[in-house]
Amino acid sequence: MPVKSRKDFQVAIICALPLEFDAVEALLDEYYDETIKRLGQRGDANWYRTGRIGEHDVVLTCLPNMGQGSASSAASSLLISFGGISLALVVGICGAVPTLPQKREIILGDVIISDSIVEYGLGKQYPDGFKPTVQVKDTIGRPNREIRSFISGLKTRSMRRQLQEELSKYLAQLQYDSETDWKYPGAIHDILFESHYRHKHYIHTQDTACLCVRCQSRSDPVCDKALEGDCSTLGCAGPRIERQRLSSHSAPKPLIHFGAVASADTVMKSGEHRDALAQMSKVIGFEMEGAGVWDNLTCLVIKGVSDYADSHKSKFWQNYAAATAASCVKAFLTFYAKENHEQGRQKPVPINGYRY
Repeated sequence: MPVKSRKDFQVAIICALPLEFDAVEALLDEYYDETIKRLGQRGDANWYRTGRIGEHDVVLTCLPNMGQGSASSAASSLLISFGGISLALVVGICGAVPTLPQKREIILGDVIISDSIVEYGLGKQYPDGFKPTVQVKDTIGRPNREIRSFISGLKTRSMRRQLQEELSKYLAQLQYDSETDWKYPGAIHDILFESHYRHKHYIHTQDTACLCVRCQSRSDPVCDKALEGDCSTLGCAGPRIERQRLSSHSAPKPLIHFGAVASADTVMKSGEHRDALAQMSKVIGFEMEGAGVWDNLTCLVIKGVSDYADSHKSKFWQNYAAATAASCVKAFLTFYAKENHEQGRQKPVPINGYRY
């Protein structure tokens, strides 16, 4: 039966883009908007969609803008209207580090679940240059031991396998039921260049003022048209990194990766800077909202990989990545037991013979 009070909601799902919101909304098991108004209470400018995923009453909102400031403001306002929220899931698309330790591959469409957030882009300007500082934020938080334990359980081989199977099931459901194109774009379009290979004009251009003609070193600028153009138009055909998981003729199933996620108001579009930050801070993904939500709510980032955080970043994979992230959220909430209000801790729920 639909809930009748805002205080009954414990899980919030926050998206930065409409396409991310659409994917999650399409997987709701039930809608509550007849009983819960979509607008927030006085002092809350957010717009909401409420409903149910599994046994969880969830509130879904889409940010007016990308970035930490918008995310922080929305998360703070959310608590005005839904004071019972105990967990916020920041859901959508992200960039990723393509190769992890032990040569583990991340490919487009995989899903990243944060176990910590690294806030980057901060630092100090000295006469001899900018010195970055990195701040690690624990997404779980010391008071939320149950969630920390739950994530640890999901990292085990058997539980991760089950979570991935549930993800694939919900993804197939989404692709079958929805009018939106959430289909897998094809391995031929999953291209990873060497990190130093620049996104610029390689095909001859009639514009004699094009900066790309003079772009020879890694620090040389490229023209504005190249920044907005796609690889096929520009003629990007440099050294590519072969991906073992893409060698099959069938579409690869999305895998789930747990690790630190880098969060900033800066879009990461440099393969070399990506690799340097990954080496320094051990991050596996890049996004823009998690750190802002963390300042107000206990949160996890669950995002589908739509690009490799390099200069060849495009929007081609965004729909599919949003779909895999939404499917992972539904699988995650299927495994995550609804919190016991009276005892203040989660109740165990059996999943294929396991209890967590």
